[in-house]
Amino acid sequence: MQKTLGIVKGALLTEKQRRHVARRLEGKSVLEWVVRQMTDCELLNGVVVLAEEGPAGETVRQLTPIDVPVFLSKARDTLSLIQQTLEHFPADACVFIGADWPFLDPTLVDQLVRAAELEPKCDYAAYQFTNEIFSAGRPYGLFPEWYRSQSIRKIASRIDDQIHRQLPGTFFLDNQNKFHVELLPVPAGLDQQDNIRFTFDDEADWDNILELHEALALEVLDCQKIGSLLRTQTRELAQV
Repeated sequence: MQKTLGIVKGALLTEKQRRHVARRLEGKSVLEWVVRQMTDCELLNGVVVLAEEGPAGETVRQLTPIDVPVFLSKARDTLSLIQQTLEHFPADACVFIGADWPFLDPTLVDQLVRAAELEPKCDYAAYQFTNEIFSAGRPYGLFPEWYRSQSIRKIASRIDDQIHRQLPGTFFLDNQNKFHVELLPVPAGLDQQDNIRFTFDDEADWDNILELHEALALEVLDCQKIGSLLRTQTRELAQV
């Protein structure tokens, strides 16, 4: 059994999201950028990409690097996806991440795993903006979530609420009196939750991603550098 499995959510995507993960950046698809950043994490013992059975998952299957397994699922909610994946790839815990942000920093993943492992009874761990605007509980491509496998198995058959099933992190956040939750502050500079570069919904957002990538001039993301860049640009925009 692995200790910590990395899971990239390439299933239950909308048609727009499937187009996004297929976009090319420096010769790699967005999905490949996410996967490679995950495989660079020191504290993950393996990485798997989730995809739906049938035509909806074909794009994800084709874009996944051949050395990374793809788990095909018919699950209709995120909680079932995680549960089924951990049954097929047994692990004590997992790190869950979306496939829609090409600048995932392995440091963020390793910091999350390390923090969760320092608490023997931790059920769920995530990043949260320091100004307390809600961010945890949603597997955005930039901020990973950590789940204990035993806790996922415990709640999978008990939760009926569809919001909790689609965003299982919110269940742990809503029941902190029953579960041990660890919330890490988002690193300085990355907590600009209103910054359009942290969204990926339309062509303007993609243009911003291209500009950010060019400004960083990095093959591997350094969250300190991206944070410094965003802080500088935020100050410049405030002066306009």
